[in-house]
Amino acid sequence: MVFLVIISIISFWLNNEVKKELNIEEKKLTNNPDYFLKNFISKQTDDLGNLNFSLEAIQMNYFSYSDESILKKPVFKKFEEKKKVLDLISNKGVIYDNGEKIKMLDDAQMIRHETKSKKVMKLLSNEITIVPDKEILSSDQKIKIIQEPNIEIDGVGFNYNKKTGIIKIYDSVRVHYDK
Repeated sequence: MVFLVIISIISFWLNNEVKKELNIEEKKLTNNPDYFLKNFISKQTDDLGNLNFSLEAIQMNYFSYSDESILKKPVFKKFEEKKKVLDLISNKGVIYDNGEKIKMLDDAQMIRHETKSKKVMKLLSNEITIVPDKEILSSDQKIKIIQEPNIEIDGVGFNYNKKTGIIKIYDSVRVHYDK
């Protein structure tokens, strides 16, 4: 009887180990992209054919199991009236939510170019989420804003609505201004 109990315990343990191995092998298979593109470029235009924005990366890997595309060295460019008004760059990016959102990760930088009424502004963070169709940028990470010629703002979390031009910083805001 003791022998049968020992055999059943060993069988149960072996069964669990085999199932774990199968799960590990299955996960390894799904970690491979379904397809990839080198020198990825995507552009969106308005009804008149004017460029709204472009998204480029040196490589894009698409994973169907998560419905996400992983970008290597992505560059997002926003245009208005045929002029580039915003650049976002980072080391890694993710396109998700059926292509409606882009997350710039790992040393993300936003550069708002100079206009007649505004100086160059840089926003630095570890993560910036872009909703291109709504012209919204956001993050819940630490941020640093550098506004030329002499303003630095630190905080945690922000929301930038490009249409209204308003940046809201959510927490731990510190402003340094040099005269």
